[in-house]
Amino acid sequence: MPLTRKPRIAIMGEFSSGKSTLCNVLMGARPLLEKVTATQLPPVWLSYGPDDAYTMGLDGHAYDLDLAELEQVSLETTEHVRVFMKSDILRYCDLIDMPGISDPSMSSEVWERMAHLADGVLWCTHATQAWRQSESGVWSTFPAKLRENSLLLVTRFDKILSDSDKAKVLKRVTAETEELFAGIFPVSLLQAMRAGDDEEKWVQSGADAFSTALFDIVHRIIDDGKPEAGQEDQPAITPDPADETEVGQSLIARTFERLTVIRNTPVFKVLPRRVEQKGERLLRTERPTAETGPTLVTFADHIVGTGDPAPVSRAKSS
Repeated sequence: MPLTRKPRIAIMGEFSSGKSTLCNVLMGARPLLEKVTATQLPPVWLSYGPDDAYTMGLDGHAYDLDLAELEQVSLETTEHVRVFMKSDILRYCDLIDMPGISDPSMSSEVWERMAHLADGVLWCTHATQAWRQSESGVWSTFPAKLRENSLLLVTRFDKILSDSDKAKVLKRVTAETEELFAGIFPVSLLQAMRAGDDEEKWVQSGADAFSTALFDIVHRIIDDGKPEAGQEDQPAITPDPADETEVGQSLIARTFERLTVIRNTPVFKVLPRRVEQKGERLLRTERPTAETGPTLVTFADHIVGTGDPAPVSRAKSS
């Protein structure tokens, strides 16, 4: 039976490997997202919907979040930040933007506790020092099943000037990552961001190739997946309807729509909106409410019945 929720694709890599730029490419570089990715945060879980956000505390409670106060989110008390916005890619899958695995300013526990949620990974490695031993060490800890649904993006490939040097880098990385990823894609993410509506520049940047592979992975995750517990009678997940005033304009949207037509089969089937069971830990797309998910409180509130104050936000420097 197919998957009954959206696939979750994690964006990972070392500090300053191009993860935030990749997120902007996938999301269409929305102004709201620039604020999110420019701030030091725990994992940021991006889902489709009207602009909104909350944090999930390590205490299992959800806390309402004003995006203007992102810098106040505490790494010590927050598991992840959940952000909703309307973006083409989020119609098909959720994205989890992970902190850099080598970020000296935070413990690896910050991203490790969310890694198990990923159905696939887009791993960014900097072309001029591609696939370092530290990256290999971390990736070796992930389950083998995840590899067939993951892509390795060799970012900033335009920084390597000669064709012979580019060939050498790809040859080495291909040999060192054999059977570790479903595909390896050299890409210039800045060129992809600047492509605008120019499909030729989009293709030249390498973005079209990896987005085509991503489409295949999303399709495979759904077809090869299985329903969540209690959802065995539900059909496979469907993409959110396109709000043509806000989405449907990006080049990645065109790629996905074109591939859907080529396959001549729907990527998703219709899924009635699921009601969250009260008391269940929130791991799905719906925003929590008092009736349908974890207790939703503000940073100033106390959690009823615990006798303990809500986690205290601490300002973070960028």
